[in-house]
Amino acid sequence: MLLNARIRFHSAVAVTACAVLATGCGGKAQSAAPAGSGRVTVSYAEPRDDGADERPFLRKHRLPERVADDLNRTVRLPEPIRIVSRTCDGDSDYPEYDDEQGRIVLCYDYVDEVRAMFKAARDEDPDGRTAGVITESLYHEAAHALADKLQLPFTGHEEDVADQFAAYRMIPRGAQGRDGLLAAADNYAQSAAGDEDEEDFDPSDEHAPDAVRAANYRCYLYGSRPKEADRLIDGTLLTDERARGCGEEYRALRRGWDKLLAPHAR
Repeated sequence: MLLNARIRFHSAVAVTACAVLATGCGGKAQSAAPAGSGRVTVSYAEPRDDGADERPFLRKHRLPERVADDLNRTVRLPEPIRIVSRTCDGDSDYPEYDDEQGRIVLCYDYVDEVRAMFKAARDEDPDGRTAGVITESLYHEAAHALADKLQLPFTGHEEDVADQFAAYRMIPRGAQGRDGLLAAADNYAQSAAGDEDEEDFDPSDEHAPDAVRAANYRCYLYGSRPKEADRLIDGTLLTDERARGCGEEYRALRRGWDKLLAPHAR
């Protein structure tokens, strides 16, 4: 979720079209940014007395630190980006990027809610699955931060492109990254199953519906490794028909993000 979002384009396009980024649609490639000294930093705020305290969980798994380390190793930033874990005020506990302050906010309450959802579902590894969801959320918000700080050009909805960035960074990380992304897909599917009231659907929301996000992540996972068809093609979220194009969808998002980040690579 992007706070004070500046959505560059609002035209509806296919998810794969979002990957035609640096040179497509008549645009020009982004020129190389100055080296700068921008870094991604991590901090943990003291929780409020009446709020959840998920600092021990986050620190144990080093979730913000792992994302920060990955970005610091791969991307040159002209300005710093902060990942701040804290108790959140207001109506939303969802992670969000605040472009005015240049920070990604991760709410203790959100981490607690995700863990509770997996525990209620009697998942065999609620902590591991929660770690996957939080990692996906941090990469999603990191994509918003990079789009802002690096002024990245792309077509389509920024929220779709941010989901693709999470897949772009997590899938190549082996079993842990792939399992984490599947946990995020399952979390979106659980949320979609709970949205039984049609009044909950907001057609003006820049995010794709949760069920669509779940299906997309399954598609990217299958496209990167078709031999895992048994655990990914379920006939509902990911059908055989959609799966046939998932290889190209995954390759397209990789090509797109490779081109986007090439001028800013360390």
